Amino acid sequence: MAQKMPPYAVLVDDYPLPRPIAGHPALEFCNTWAGWADPDTHGSEWLTDFDRFVVWARFTGLITEAAAGRLRGRTATAVLGRARALRTALYDVALRRDGAGLAVLAAEAEEANRSTRLVATGSTIHFELPDDRDPLLPLRSVALSAVELLGGPDRDAIRACPGDGCGWLFLDRRGRRVWCSMAACGNRAKVRAHAARNK
Repeated sequence: MAQKMPPYAVLVDDYPLPRPIAGHPALEFCNTWAGWADPDTHGSEWLTDFDRFVVWARFTGLITEAAAGRLRGRTATAVLGRARALRTALYDVALRRDGAGLAVLAAEAEEANRSTRLVATGSTIHFELPDDRDPLLPLRSVALSAVELLGGPDRDAIRACPGDGCGWLFLDRRGRRVWCSMAACGNRAKVRAHAARNK
């Protein structure tokens, strides 16, 4: 029997993962935790093991299919712990700009940057992470993606969903987006508003 997915989830390699809604991989990474806006709850973890982290990183385009294949099935508990700490730090910095998480983000980004190599692709020369068997590859890819976002023009377009208990992040470049998803938080808000009007 097929697994029924909520509107904010998608099945990837038999793992339920949050549907991409944010507009940038670094924000999608923050959205692998559910419950940012409700600290009194225990929240919900999407990245329950390292294999899911690898699948998520491939799904969002941060690592290649080949790299994911080399990393799948490994147990890298320490890397997963660092990834979760980076996620919390990134969420803090994304919303507060110079929050307490900046030191964590800086440490991971600086280590990731030291791991890059200068490569030539066609007519361009650029830095990239080696596509190897290092279990730190997904973490380093997230860290560099976060710096790219926070150092660019989209930094001021980051918003947090105001839905009950949500807080998922997304880019609002036009200044008109309210919800992480109309199918989830937006629809729930419409239902509540309709019920309130009919009371």
